[in-house]
Amino acid sequence: MRRLGELPRPVPFTVDRSTSLSFHQEGRGLLLGMSEPARETGFDTRYSPAWLPGLATALARRAPALRGLGLGGGWAGLYDMSPDGRALVGRATAPVNFLYATGFSGHGVLQAPAVGEVVRDLFLGRAPAVDAGPLHADRFARGAAGRSASRV
Repeated sequence: MRRLGELPRPVPFTVDRSTSLSFHQEGRGLLLGMSEPARETGFDTRYSPAWLPGLATALARRAPALRGLGLGGGWAGLYDMSPDGRALVGRATAPVNFLYATGFSGHGVLQAPAVGEVVRDLFLGRAPAVDAGPLHADRFARGAAGRSASRV
């Protein structure tokens, strides 16, 4: 097993959209993440090492230099994901005056300034500078297609 110190620094935040593998430098180590497509959708946050072979396969394909590094631990968490992988932003038809901005799938901090302005404008009854119509929740009632959770 190799130590992380042998890797070039800095290690950039990297996402492999085909597998959802992600990693970035975290202190003296790396923080790795990847969804587990075989796990049933729900609220199960129990950690299981059963996803490690999939992680190893994804790492071998996308970041072979990371093979052979040891794991320091693991945990499971929830990943907010809409059926089509896009956020939901808008004003609901019911209940009255219910504004929502959710489902950013980990991108909320990046999009927060623009989404905050859109929600502000919706609250004030103004047309937002950015058309948030494609992010309205009613897109699913209109038949918006979903996509696989492994394609985040």
